[in-house]
This record gives sequence, C-alpha cells and structure tokens, in this order.
Amino acid sequence: MNANVEPRSREIGRWIVGVGIAWMMLGMAIMPAGASFNPGKAYQASLILLLYLPALVLAFSARARVWRQLWPLPAFRVFLLLLAWAMASLVWGTLSRPGDGVGRMLSVLAFVLGWHGFAADEASRIRTLLLAVGVGLAACAGFYCVSFLIAPGVDNRIVGGGTIATSNYAAAMMGAVALWLSQLDLRERRWCVLRYAAMAVLFVFVGLTQTRNVWLALCVTVMLMPLWRSERRYRWFAAGVLASIALALLWRSSWLMERGMSLRPELFAQSLHLIAQRPWLGLGEGVHFTLMVYGQPYTHTHNLLTQMTVELGIPGLLLTVAMWLMVAWQGWRHRGLMQGRVVLAIWVYASVVLQFDMPQMLDSPRPTWLLVWMPFALALGLAWRARWQGQATPLQ
Repeated sequence: MNANVEPRSREIGRWIVGVGIAWMMLGMAIMPAGASFNPGKAYQASLILLLYLPALVLAFSARARVWRQLWPLPAFRVFLLLLAWAMASLVWGTLSRPGDGVGRMLSVLAFVLGWHGFAADEASRIRTLLLAVGVGLAACAGFYCVSFLIAPGVDNRIVGGGTIATSNYAAAMMGAVALWLSQLDLRERRWCVLRYAAMAVLFVFVGLTQTRNVWLALCVTVMLMPLWRSERRYRWFAAGVLASIALALLWRSSWLMERGMSLRPELFAQSLHLIAQRPWLGLGEGVHFTLMVYGQPYTHTHNLLTQMTVELGIPGLLLTVAMWLMVAWQGWRHRGLMQGRVVLAIWVYASVVLQFDMPQMLDSPRPTWLLVWMPFALALGLAWRARWQGQATPLQ
C-alpha cells in the first residue's frame, strides 16, 4: 500500500510543479509588474505557492532523488559554484537587504530543480509544456498586436504587459517562444497548424517591436539551424532569410540604422571602467550602480558578460562562460533529439540577444530566465539521460 502511495503523491507533486513552471512563463506577460518591470508582489507570491516551495519539496523528497540525479553532473556543479560565489559576494556587497539577494538566487535554484523534477528528459512532458505555453504566449502577443493597432504607442513600437511592458524585453521573450515552437516534433496535423499559426503571430509581434538585436538574433539562429536540422525546408528557409537580409540592407539600410547603436558602445566602455575598479571580487550580486552616458543614467550594462563581471568579478564571468559552453555542448551532442534542438536554437538566439540587453541572470523571474535557465535545465536533463544510459541501473 505505501509503495503505491508515494509514487502517486510524487506524480501529483510533479504536475503541481509543471503548472507552476507554465504559470511562471505566462505570468511574465500578464501579471502586473512593479517598478522597473520587476515582477509584482502578487505574481511572486503565486510563484512561491505554485513553483518554489513545491519544487524544493519535490527535489528533496524520496531521499533527495532529484538532487542525487543532478549532483554528479559537471554543469550542475558549475551552476552551484556560480550560486555560491554570488552568495559570497553579498558579504562585500552593499545591499541594504541582502536577504532579497538570497531569495532571488534560491528562486533560480528552485526553478532548475523543479524543471528536472517535473520533466527530467521526458520528451512528451517537455513537448506538452512548451506547446501549451507557446500557444498561450502567442495569444497574449495577438492581444497586444490588436491593442497596438487600435492605439499605437508614442514611439510607434509595440510593448507587452507585466515584466515585458517594454519593447526590447517583449521582443526577446516572444522571439524565444517562436523558436522553441519551431523545434517541437509534432506529428498530428492539427497541432502543426496551431504551432505555425502561433509562430506567425509571434513573428508579427517581434516585427512591430522594431527591436533590431532580436531581429539579428532570429536571423542568425535561422541561418545556423541547418546545422542541427538537416531537412531541406530548413536549408531553403535559411537561404530565404539571408536573401531577405540582403534586400533589406540594400533597400532600407538607413531605416535600420536610424537609431544608431543605441549607446551600446558607450555603455560597454563605461562598464569596463567599472570592472577595472574591482576586477576580481566585483561589486557584489544585485548591487545597484549607475552608468552615466551623455548625462543619462543607466542601471545595468545592457550586456550579460559585462554585467556578471561588474557584479561578480572575473570568477563570476568564468563560471558563467563555462556553464554556457556546457549547455551548448549538451545541445550539440543530442541534436538528434527534440530537446537538444530546442537547446541549440535558444542558445544561439540568447547568445546574441544577451549581448545587447536583459543581463539580469540571477534576478527574479523575467524573460532572461527563458533565455538562460530554461535551456540550462533542458541541458541538465540531456546530461542526466546520457549518464543514466551509461549505467547498468538507473539512479533511484
């Protein structure tokens, strides 16, 4: 009797975490945000109940099964080292409430553990989750498109709601959703039609944001996609994108560059000056700083690598790069699987997007999570699969 009760209760826990993960992604686009597009209190409270607490319980139940599955993986250990270094940086940082920093990093850990507890490397669960969330976010994008056509914004750029109530964040999120939908291996015609309809809405939304770094990231990803998708249609699609880029540069190159470089070179130079002041320890995770460019204050570097170096110094940068390269390696090793293709698509896309904006990797839930922690969690599942298959018996 007891042997049957535990698996049933564990399965219920897995589905609760799955709902929490889906809500985390959808809530970014629909729940009210706080200052500076930070997640609102109601949204955070709902995640504590639906995701963080259930994920931690699931991870350490059944003799810490999830933790024991992940602990031997090198990428997971690098991830833990990064979190530990970030935690240590709170000692020399100047946060007035360091407990908030601890909470943010625990939320990242809970998401990674929760994803593995819910899906591990089960393709059917991952497919169902990503399709359902993708269609839901496409519906949000469609609503925002209609609202934009009725009442365009002041700068004529579409925005979303909640944590994506800014063009750059909204474009980055919707572009990532379109890419993961493109990699799902759907058999039934009705789901394929729904997938392509959702992708069309998402691409229209991204186009209306006029966010050039996301356009660039999408183009680079599509052109590299034939490396892991050998089907002829992907080669033709990549060739079509390349031809479209050439025509756009010949026809409207001035329009593409009318906003210049959006101060990115100046922000990069200011970031290097800040890094030079404390290259090894950094300022500390989550420490507030200001970069002044032409008299305008900016509160982050608009680049993931410089942001991590400013906050966590060179050790933080090296750990981040090592972890990110491990994600790419797992995706490439398993490019024959749907999960590996999703990892590669998001990895290439994020590697471009995060050079221009959204550098808050160890912060509260925001679109950066879909670009960094979702492919990382998928890569851990792939690494666990490879290790599990190499053992005589599975790790229980």
